[in-house]
Amino acid sequence: MSIDRTSILFALKSTGLLLIVAMTSAQAAKFQSIQSIRMQVEAFILEYHYKTPYLPILRTSKIDSRLRLRSCQKSLQIEFSTQERTYGNTSLRVSCSEPVQWKLYLPVSIDLFDDVLVSTQPLLRGQIIDTNSVEYQKSNISRLSSGYYSRGKNLENLEASRNLAQGTLLTPANLRPRLMVKTGQQVTLILIYKGLSIRSSGKALQSAHFGQIVKVRNSQSNKIVEGIVAGEALVKIRI
Repeated sequence: MSIDRTSILFALKSTGLLLIVAMTSAQAAKFQSIQSIRMQVEAFILEYHYKTPYLPILRTSKIDSRLRLRSCQKSLQIEFSTQERTYGNTSLRVSCSEPVQWKLYLPVSIDLFDDVLVSTQPLLRGQIIDTNSVEYQKSNISRLSSGYYSRGKNLENLEASRNLAQGTLLTPANLRPRLMVKTGQQVTLILIYKGLSIRSSGKALQSAHFGQIVKVRNSQSNKIVEGIVAGEALVKIRI
């Protein structure tokens, strides 16, 4: 019986192709795919506990396609290389513990957004910050190296430390706590003793912000006492 030579060649080629596919699949299963690494990194960033109302935007550096890392039996262990830098330009430590141990460092760039405080009008030095002079705007905080004020921050008793133009990002560098007590100012003293409050008066011997300790000369006893600034020209003293 004669056998068609063309059919034999076709069968051999087909068999060889199947063997190549099988070997390639086995090799792929043996090594961790670049795509699986990227997917797990993206999931880690999306699930990270950023305290902002917006999703982060991740950009990863290119992973060398020639990289050969043994396939991990469990989910990859992913963490930031340093907890002091969880957004902006930073890096992730990606590792596997089973069946073999390996580790790689992946440079990433993470854009993180939040609502930050900006001025809605020009502010003069010493001007008190109130809701009529500021608003919140969405901004990429990974680019804000001087800090910022987000929603929920206590803005009471803050004032401009210099003249500011309209639309200025407000930061700890251009705002400061307002002086609630000034040197030489007459202040109200609240003396607290065993749950009882007694009002008196005195003269501030130094300037102080809210919550700071200040020295005051009691007008009645003429003694110098120390208390905590509790409000505008108001000092609490515990006896």
